[in-house]
Amino acid sequence: MKQLFLTSAVILAALPALAQSTPTPASVSLIGEGRHMSVLSEQTFDDTPYIVPAAPKGATQFAFTLKGYVFGIRLIKATYLGYETERDYAVYTDMKTSGLAALLQKLDIWAVTRGSVSEDGSLRPDFHVQQNTDKKNRRVEMNYDNAAKNVDVKIIPRLGSQGVPPASPEERFAAYDTVTALLQMMRNGRQDAEALCEGSVPIFDSKQHYNLRLAPVGTASVKFLGEKDKTIHCYAYYEPVSGFDAEDLPDAEEAGTPVDIYFKYYPEIDMHVPVRFAYRISSFKAIIKMSDMIFVTPDGDVITPENED
Repeated sequence: MKQLFLTSAVILAALPALAQSTPTPASVSLIGEGRHMSVLSEQTFDDTPYIVPAAPKGATQFAFTLKGYVFGIRLIKATYLGYETERDYAVYTDMKTSGLAALLQKLDIWAVTRGSVSEDGSLRPDFHVQQNTDKKNRRVEMNYDNAAKNVDVKIIPRLGSQGVPPASPEERFAAYDTVTALLQMMRNGRQDAEALCEGSVPIFDSKQHYNLRLAPVGTASVKFLGEKDKTIHCYAYYEPVSGFDAEDLPDAEEAGTPVDIYFKYYPEIDMHVPVRFAYRISSFKAIIKMSDMIFVTPDGDVITPENED
């Protein structure tokens, strides 16, 4: 459960869409800075490349780095960068961990998702690629057929189990991938800020299907980027649904202990950005907080903490 929390917290267009006209690229395209973007299609399972265009003009772009601390020791670094327009989005993320005995494995994982924006404002992934760079070098490719409401999942090397019971085709398609889930959370509350910490975010990670059930706590002043600032405080409860082996299920204490998420609203991009995560259970304590941030507004203005008004 501790490993699942740390992975989910940070990580926490379909090919038919490529036929659509692509707007002129913006002068700055943050997603291209992802350290593994250049090798996205080097190990595909067939001859079809995964294409992520540069951010177009008029896109809202974001890039930030989160660093995690366990027992006060920095062991986790994650990046999250991408863009959204009124009709599509693309996101790159990666996470590296140093390892801490049985509490935290040594990992180096990156992932890319491209998708579309539905009329109701919800995100609809079209493909999701994840690459682990450990000894197994496991790769996941999830391709969504939005017309048939189906997602094709390929995993090599194969997993030993899909859980009991496995996630159904309907559950897989209806849920967000792990990369899209965080962007959807950042977009929640645009019309009604009180809705930011309400409802559940369904997630399918290529095997396990679970919900992050959100609950409001209030406002809190927390430190990130070297200063304290006012944030919106939410609880996120991890709720397994399907695709789990018995040993992966949380115990009673873990199931009842939420992740603390603190969102800071940035009106320039109309997003609630998670600037701090905290998880405390028994003697285990993990803190993940924002360490670097940059935005590009639809008008092309580049905003960093140093030049933000």
